[in-house]
Amino acid sequence: MGGFLTVLKQFLYRIFLGFVPLCFNSLNMLLVGNLPPLGCACVIVEDQGRFLLLKRPRSRIWNGFVFPGGFMRWREYPAETAQREFREETGLEVRLLNTTGTYVDKSTRFNRMSTLTIAFAGEVVGGTLRSGGVEGRPCWLDEFETRALLGDHYTNMLDDYLVYREQRKQS
Repeated sequence: MGGFLTVLKQFLYRIFLGFVPLCFNSLNMLLVGNLPPLGCACVIVEDQGRFLLLKRPRSRIWNGFVFPGGFMRWREYPAETAQREFREETGLEVRLLNTTGTYVDKSTRFNRMSTLTIAFAGEVVGGTLRSGGVEGRPCWLDEFETRALLGDHYTNMLDDYLVYREQRKQS
């Protein structure tokens, strides 16, 4: 029964994720394109040469691998979003170090939304890594595997993180 509920939750979650951009973009059309992009935050955590990624279930974008993160809620700061989403998706608590970059994903299709993402460097400070959930399965991968599995949007974030890491070592 538990396996069925997990599959059902993932199915409903995928439907929800497909429905939200259609609603958002329909509203944006009614407002003549005056809605801003949605705010997002993600966290890049490296530990012993490995990066914590989230494998999205049955995803066709970015090979399904992303840095933990998500959409900002109403009355939430980006740092709060990053910590909340990280905890929800991985089961771990994170301490944010610095921002490593901001990234725009301009929608080119009606079933996608334009987003503005703030990426943070972070370090795990507690919690227990969960085996997975409706949003995906967290996994630790080395830099080579990480680079091979990320799409361009997230590869840019990784590149900027690596520059940040080198600057941090030198100071």
